[in-house]
Parts: sequence; structure tokens; C-alpha cells
Amino acid sequence: MSYNDRKIDNDIAYTTGRTAGLIIDFDKSELSLIHSDSNVVKISLDYKKMKFGILTDTLKADFRIYQKDSIEIDLFDNKMSVFHPLDLSLKLTMSKNQIMDFLINSDYEKNNTPLDIKFGKDLYFIDKQFNKAPYNHKRYALINKSWNDEGYWFVKEVQQNYFLFFTLDQTSDLHIYQISSIDECEMKLEQLQEPDWGNFKLTKLKTCL
Repeated sequence: MSYNDRKIDNDIAYTTGRTAGLIIDFDKSELSLIHSDSNVVKISLDYKKMKFGILTDTLKADFRIYQKDSIEIDLFDNKMSVFHPLDLSLKLTMSKNQIMDFLINSDYEKNNTPLDIKFGKDLYFIDKQFNKAPYNHKRYALINKSWNDEGYWFVKEVQQNYFLFFTLDQTSDLHIYQISSIDECEMKLEQLQEPDWGNFKLTKLKTCL
């Protein structure tokens, strides 16, 4: 999965969060889009020439090994997409809907984060304005009371492993976590991408004292 993408030139602007959450399946030579549970495109990988391409598009790019176990691909201007291996051993018995119900119905934000946030059940307001979500995938409103602002959130499943994505407003980078366990009192999170928001690091969402 792509996350913690790196800027190439600090003196040139870039678009935040553009490729975070893309998933490459090397066995099937497929690329999954973050905002879709079903939209998958075929890719080509030339390991000798270190070339990456999308078969249904004209996009071609170089790729190279990054920090021994990852690869980086120059997909967009001034932003290097870094694809890290996923740990898919953290399978959960709960369904995606049960996990979403936990997020929507739990009251934990004031105890466990420096911000007063709420995972809403309504669609993200930008998607609601256009009467549909991008790529047929629903993004829900994340209410950020501390900033009097609204971001979005959603959950993605990969082989019974679940990942939580959210933003704190409309322009900030995605927060990305893998859900390692969940029970009636707390959801434990493994940090993948966490933009700076003070010294706090989110490791769990706790509902019981």
C-alpha cells in the first residue's frame, strides 16, 4: 500500500495525499484504487527495466527499490509514491459494517485524542453536493469540533484485514491505520500514516474506562 509518500523537491508545490492508499497486488499484477471496493486495474511490471505501467492507460513510470522491502514510483509531479508491504495476518472476524457501526456509535474522542472529533454517519458534504461519492465509494463526514471543520472517513477491507482512513479537514493528508483488534471497549490501531497534529500518536479508540 502507498503511504508516507515523499516530496521530491521542497521548493516546488505538490498535491497532498494524491496516491496514499493505492494497493498493488504483485501476484495478480493489479492496482486497487483507494476509493473503490471493486475498481481494479491491470498493471505491467518489467523487473529488468524497472518499468511500471497501467494497461488501460498511457501512464508509464520508473520504479525502484526503497529501504529494502518497499518500492517507489514517480506517478505524479513532485511526489514519489512509496509502496510498503502490508501485514495481512491481522484478520478480524467482524464485518466491515460492524466496524463502521463501532466508529459511528462510540463515544471516545475526548478521552483518547487531543481533538474533539466524531465519526459521522452522513455522507461527506462535498460528495453530498454532487449527489454521489467518487469512484462509487462512500466517504462519510468526520466532524472536527476543535477546528469547527469537517473532513471525511472510510474503512477499506483487504483479505479480512481492515484499514481506517480519515482527514481532519478538506485539505490535510490522510491519516491511515490498520485495525489490529476490536472488542466492546476499544479498537487498537497500527499507525501507517499519521500527519503531524501535535505530539499525540493515535494507538487506540477506547470506549470503556
